[in-house]
Amino acid sequence: MNLRVYIAADWQDIAAPCAWALCDETGAVTQTGQSTIAALPKGHECIAIIAAERLTCLSVKMPNQARRRWESALPFVAEEFTLTDPEDNHVVPGGVQKDGLRSVWVLEKKWLQSLMMAFQKANLSLRMATPEMLLSTLAPDSWLVVWDGKRGFLRTSGTTASVLDWADEQHAPLALTLSLANSANGLPKYIQLRSSAAAASVTLPDWSALPVPLLAGEKWDWRREALTPQSINLLWGEFAPKIKWLAWLPKVRPLALILVALLFIQTVGVNVQWALLSRQKAVLTQEMAHTFKKTFGEDSVLVNPPLQMQRNISVLRHAAGLPDDADFLALLDQSASALAPLPVGSVASVHYELGRLDVDLKLTNEVDLKAVQKRLQNNGLSVRLGEVHTVGQGVDARLTIQVGGVS
Repeated sequence: MNLRVYIAADWQDIAAPCAWALCDETGAVTQTGQSTIAALPKGHECIAIIAAERLTCLSVKMPNQARRRWESALPFVAEEFTLTDPEDNHVVPGGVQKDGLRSVWVLEKKWLQSLMMAFQKANLSLRMATPEMLLSTLAPDSWLVVWDGKRGFLRTSGTTASVLDWADEQHAPLALTLSLANSANGLPKYIQLRSSAAAASVTLPDWSALPVPLLAGEKWDWRREALTPQSINLLWGEFAPKIKWLAWLPKVRPLALILVALLFIQTVGVNVQWALLSRQKAVLTQEMAHTFKKTFGEDSVLVNPPLQMQRNISVLRHAAGLPDDADFLALLDQSASALAPLPVGSVASVHYELGRLDVDLKLTNEVDLKAVQKRLQNNGLSVRLGEVHTVGQGVDARLTIQVGGVS
């Protein structure tokens, strides 16, 4: 639920009474009253409905600056239309109009500061302040006049509106007459007149001098008029309310629960897979140890079964006069096809010892090193890249090559 508070034009301080309406999520009014801001119902986010007389709507060409700099530039853009110093005005950008201009809304900065301070002292959350002139929607190709017989306002589009001056039953407000005479976007098909809730009974006046029809509409009541996308928030720039993270929690809670559930499932799956792989590794290690002892004697000391098996097989092959894959010539032959594409002079030196071939390379960059390493691995060899040193326009590194899988 939210609490709508009507801030009249003559509001000055926290002691001034305000009309209010408590609305549910659908916008329906559940409770109304009138009290000072300090005595307003607590525990609800508040929306201040600002009286038309407190605001001035201008149509201006926006400065050629980034939007984030508008806050400092807009008071000077509006300066030529106001009688006050730019520092005294709070200027809020509105929507873009058909002619490319943008509406801006001007109100007294100190007055708005006093209003926000009153809500703060009352421990109320003021999240939005919007002009009463931008409540509800505007019918296509029409203008709207809200009038109580003495005061009112004119809305000419979704983003522009103005305060109306004195009028009587035979004479339309001068501001309305001038707006019709100087309308840049053409005349509306009709003007809808709505009497405010404060009016006892306002009949349709005889403004026959108007060039468009004047039609009677429903009674206007700020308590029940809908907030629309055109209902701008005047709490902009330095007055913008702080983000309430807790307010977003109900909206993101379903997504957060899904993400937590997925994370839990993935964590459990990874742990189960890791446990299965660890179990398989233990079984394979036991089988290799059993095979090794069965082959080379039960009193054999095992440290690294794969490496010891490789070396013992190599010894047996050599004793029988047979070559082994870890021999120098066999290892060099398997490496040659991967080293052959390198430019002449890339291989600086080759060193062999105990089934290990060390190749010192001089290449132009690390990308070439990675490519050589990948080609050697594709040949079924185990390759370890040593430290890479940048020398001049290239790099130096050592590749340690062994029979695949044994390091």
